[in-house]
Amino acid sequence: MNILITGGSSGLGKSTVELLAQELQHNVWFTYLPDEKNEASVYYLTHEFHNTEAIPVDYCEIESVNRLCSLISRINLDVLVNNAYVGKPLSAHFHRIEAEDFLTGFTNNILPTILISQAAIRTFREKKFGKIINILTSALLTFPPLGSSIYVANKTYLLELSRVWNKEYARYNITSNCISPEYMDTGFNKIDDRLVEQMIMEHPLKRLLTTTEIAEVIKFLIDASQQINGVNILVNASQK
Repeated sequence: MNILITGGSSGLGKSTVELLAQELQHNVWFTYLPDEKNEASVYYLTHEFHNTEAIPVDYCEIESVNRLCSLISRINLDVLVNNAYVGKPLSAHFHRIEAEDFLTGFTNNILPTILISQAAIRTFREKKFGKIINILTSALLTFPPLGSSIYVANKTYLLELSRVWNKEYARYNITSNCISPEYMDTGFNKIDDRLVEQMIMEHPLKRLLTTTEIAEVIKFLIDASQQINGVNILVNASQK
């Protein structure tokens, strides 16, 4: 399959690229923010796995996003994994956040995801096949952490979009599913070590969720029947 993973140079995205690229029948494209901290990771992925290709994309620049959308129509895409997120999950309490910050979060995350997903769906409709997998957060189904208003609002918007997509495009053999993982220690959302220790102690398995485990759930949805459509898989070891 031809697979595109947004935000694939670190954290969950990197683990997903590594897992999927091990299967040589897949061609794996991944986006990355072109800066120095991603150079080593991009070099490793593209040289370790010859069926991968890195695409520099800045979600904050509409021209960069539009270039990616133009590319999608040329790579005969089968699977889109919406994983990238601009900004941090935690900021201030709701009453301390400027209204403009919500707009910025929406502009830098939801609008690019809409454009990329529209480009993918146009290809999927022509092929009468396609899969969209959206990475959300367990906070949508459990209790959101303090200071997560912008992040949770954006992920909720994407959840509702996914619900529409799976209804509108099922007749074209296109699926849209979501994965809502619990906290993973990836550096994306660095929290106090004492809180991490508390989370581990309270966890049923006494360890945090890993990016590899979520990558395996992504792989499951890629390999799954098109009958699996419109689901949101909560991954947190136990129902809270």
